Formats: sequence, structure tokens, C-alpha cells
Amino acid sequence: MPYYDHDKDYPFAAFITNLGKYNEGELVGEWVKFPTTAEELKEVFKRIGIGQRDDFGQPYEEWFITDYDCYVDGLYSKLGEYENLDELNYLASKLDEMSESEYAQFQAGMEMGDHCGSLQEIINLTENLDCYEVYPDIHDYDDLGRYYIEELDVMQVPEHLQNYIDYEAYGRDVALEENGTFTDQGYVRDTGDSFHEYYDGERGSIPDEYRVMTFQDDLPEEEKSEWAMDIAFDMDEFFRQNDPQYAAEHPEAHAAKEAIYENLMAGRISALDERLAALGQTQEDHLPSEIEKFKDATGYEEFLDFDPEEIRARLNDPDKSRIDEMLAFAEQAEREYAAEAAAYAQTPADIVAQVRATQGDTFSIYQLKPGDATRDYRFEPLDAIRNNGLSVKPENYELVYTAPLTAKDDLESIYNRFNVDRPADFKGHSLSVSDIVVLRQDGKDTAHYCDRFGFSQVPEFLQPERAAEVTIPTPDQMATQERISTPRGSFCVTAMSREQMEAAGYGVHHISDDGQYLIMGNGTRAFAVAAEQPEKDNPLRTAEMTLEDDYGMIDGVINNGRRGEELEKAKEHAERTQPEKKPSIRERLAAAKQECAKQQARPAPEKKPPELGER
Repeated sequence: MPYYDHDKDYPFAAFITNLGKYNEGELVGEWVKFPTTAEELKEVFKRIGIGQRDDFGQPYEEWFITDYDCYVDGLYSKLGEYENLDELNYLASKLDEMSESEYAQFQAGMEMGDHCGSLQEIINLTENLDCYEVYPDIHDYDDLGRYYIEELDVMQVPEHLQNYIDYEAYGRDVALEENGTFTDQGYVRDTGDSFHEYYDGERGSIPDEYRVMTFQDDLPEEEKSEWAMDIAFDMDEFFRQNDPQYAAEHPEAHAAKEAIYENLMAGRISALDERLAALGQTQEDHLPSEIEKFKDATGYEEFLDFDPEEIRARLNDPDKSRIDEMLAFAEQAEREYAAEAAAYAQTPADIVAQVRATQGDTFSIYQLKPGDATRDYRFEPLDAIRNNGLSVKPENYELVYTAPLTAKDDLESIYNRFNVDRPADFKGHSLSVSDIVVLRQDGKDTAHYCDRFGFSQVPEFLQPERAAEVTIPTPDQMATQERISTPRGSFCVTAMSREQMEAAGYGVHHISDDGQYLIMGNGTRAFAVAAEQPEKDNPLRTAEMTLEDDYGMIDGVINNGRRGEELEKAKEHAERTQPEKKPSIRERLAAAKQECAKQQARPAPEKKPPELGER
């Protein structure tokens, strides 16, 4: 069990309150420590009156959480008054099962705030602790630089030069390169592992051992019987007052109530619903509302709602039989289902035909089909898919939306629209990683993969025969023996082109001082890529190839895409953030030697790495 704040042996407690009593002006509730059990929670509900009846005979059914007593940093503000108690117990149980090191990873993830927008996300965070690596003894850039140089031996520094190393600057570059940050738990870096959704928010996804509301699943037979009798009495009285035909058909009130009671207990309720509806009753009225509550509490199944005697009578009487009608309906349903299934099973050729069938400029959104076949593709960046030996297969996708492409539309505006202000007729999920947008412009189709950063073209989506040919090497595979240094650090040179790096999910971070290299990173790693050199015979084309988004824009007009803007921004950022150039170590040593010749000075004290557990 991890250590919680204030030396508590539980992560949090909730004050569960009887909502009905609260609305009556009385605060009736009880603190519940989580994790708890179904038995304990059942007793709490009993003590606070959930399930009991008020002065009007109506049961107290609803509850809410008035307050929390929370000992997990950052969790209190994420919890609401109507949280699912099964979810709360799921989270508390996962926290209580953690070791101290796992709990530190969880706290670091909470502090980073990447996956903590809801209780569902926080539960998934407990299942993805491998995404974070925590170094509890490293609290600043200086500590980080010393750890890498002195502990990990990333470079050999003679002892007499150690006081001349700028550990802080080196640590800053390390943190930048591996997307690390400092938290109350120490230094945390993203391991690069994919974040998986283990819990989808459905109750069925919560393991049985963590559920605590199971005692409400089954209504006791005695309570069910009493409830059905109350409804039968009220319903008989209502029918006699409002339906003369009913009174004529059922002169004996006691027998009529018994019949209604038996139908309710047997789940034969549809005929009662129909009779109430015929008398103008809606779900806003007492009896239909009460019957709906009864259905929910007793697990009513509509497909089981039939009267065996009525079925037998109709089978024996051809004039009353509806067998032919039922068979015709079933056959029609089967035909519709087969047609729908055939339409769902899209082939690559179908996708191409769909795109080309629409007149004018359009954009189309494709999303992965559900099921195990697409599990390894779902929400994965393009470089991860290709590095795993997979490819973008059109047969894995289905068309979810198509609309005209206006002059104001581009990939970024489409992305924002389908995340922030989605059209009412859009039935897919918010546009995210692994989705594909197909643009049709001037009769030309291009497919764009929604990637970790921006979009990447995937021509194989529209040319399935080329899918197997599309393999993107990794920067490591194309690495050379050369390294270049910039004020931001030292970077390995890769032989990949800028376009290949962008396809692999890398973007321009800054430019080397001599302009010969682009430093490109993906949030965790960075490489140096040779900048394209001007062609003597066609300088305009070379400039375009450097600035335009793709070769399709090489049209004699420079910078009619976004790449030029990106380069300008990268240059401005590099100039703005470039620190003042420092003297070399050799120059600093020479200066120190001269100073020592003039006067004797004490050597600077040596700062040692923090000891384990030192704060």
C-alpha cells in the first residue's frame, strides 16, 4: 500500500447523502472510506434511508456526494457530486494495490496532467504507469546533467575539468530532448509507450471484484411483490374512473387487481402500457412513470412480454392469426440487415469510388472500423504503425462524413471544426489520431493521416496496391557516424530527408548556426537533418522545394504553403531563444590559468549528486 498524505491508510472518503432527505431540509449522510465493499455500502444506504419510504409512500432512491476527504494530490478537484460509486471504488482499489514506486509514477502523471480530465481517464492512468519514469532524487537541471554525465557516463570528463562543465545547461538539453519535466516526485520523463484505454466508461468494463453497487441489481422478491400490488391497486382504480369498458369487463375489483398484479410479476406489461396510452397518459404522469421505474428495477425484457394464452388462441383461429404478417416482417428485416452488412463491408475500390462519385471539391472523413482487427491501429501515430511493420489499409476504414470543400477549408480548420464545433449530422467520434481526411481538389484526391502533430500524407490509402511498398525508415536506421552541435545540444545526423522525417512524425525545432542542418524532434527525440542545398541551374525551384508543403506546389510561386511559415517561425524562435555564445572550454581554461598566475584562489567546491531519499 502506498503512502498517502497525512499518513492515511486510504486514498479518499466520500460523504454520501440522501438526496430526498436533503431536499426536505435534512442532511442525512455518512462518510464512506474507499475502497469499500458491497456489504459495507449496503449497510450505509440502510442507515441513511436509501430504499425507505417517505411520508407519501415514495421510496428514497437517489443520493449524491456532499464532500470528499481526499489524500491524493490533485484528485480532489477532479471528483464531482454525482460520481459513479463503482468507478470510485475501482480507482481507490487500483491506488491501494500500488507499490510506493508505482504510486510515485501515478502522482507524477497527475501532476503532468496529460490524462486526468475525468474519472475515466484517471482510472486509465492507473493502468498506464509504464508511460512514465520517475527519478526521485533529481529536482533541477543541474541534478539531471550531473546524473547523465557522472552516473550514466554519457561522456567522459576528466576530474580536473568537472568544475568547468555547465551541468545545468546540459540537463536542460536532456529534458528537452526526452520531453522530461520536474514534479514534486522528482524528474519525470515520458517513456514513449502508447497510452491505452483499458476502461471505456461502461459498467461492464469494471472488474467484478471492484463493483460495490451489486446489491441494487436484484430487487428482493418481497419488495417486488409489494410494489406490484401497490401499482395494481392504483391502476385498477384509475381504469374504473376513466374507462367504462374496463369496469364492464371486470366487475369484480379484487379479481381485476389480482390479474394486473400477476401480469406485473410475470413481466407482461405492454398491454397495460397500451391501455394507459389510449387514455391519454404519458411518461410525465404518475402511473406510466411508476411502471417504468418498476421495469428498470425488475430487469424487464420487452421481447419476453407476451401472453401464451393469446398466442395459442391466435394460432388456433386463422382469422386472428398474424403468422403471415410476422413472417413477412422477419423476411424484410433480414433483407435490410443483409443490405446494411454488404454496405458496411467496404473494399478499397469502394472507398476510391465513394470519393470520386462526389462532384466538385470535397473533404471526406474516414475512421477505423470497430473490432479486434483494428485494435493495433486505433489512435496510433503513423510512425508507430509503420515501425511495427503495418500499413494504412483502406479496408480497415469506413466513410463517416463527406461535405463540400470551401475556399476557407484546410486540414487544420477541418480538425478544429470536428473537435470543437462538430456538425449535427456528424455521427463519428472527434477527429483524432489514426483518422484520415481525403481532400478532393481540382479532380485530384489526396489522403491525409491525422498524426501526433498535424497531418501526414498516405497515398497508399487511395492506391492500395502500393501499401506494401510504403515503408518509412526510422532515423536510427539511417543514422550516420556524424554529430553536430548547436547551442541547444549535440545531435546525431541522420541521412533521412526532411519529408521522410515529417512522415515519421518529426517537426522542425531549430536550425544550426551555419544553416546547414535542421534539428527535428518528435517530443521525445531529436536528430539533425541536412538542409537542402540550392540547385545552380534552377534556384527558384530549389527555393520552392525548401519552402513548399509538397512538390505538388512547385509552380513558380514561392511559399504558397505553410512550410515557409514554419521555417520562418523556427528561425525566429532560434534567434529569440539562442543564448549568448559562451567561450569554449579551452578559452575558459586559458583564462583561469592566467587568473591563477595573478592571484591564488581557492578551488570551487565540488557539487555531488543528491543521495537517495535526499529532498
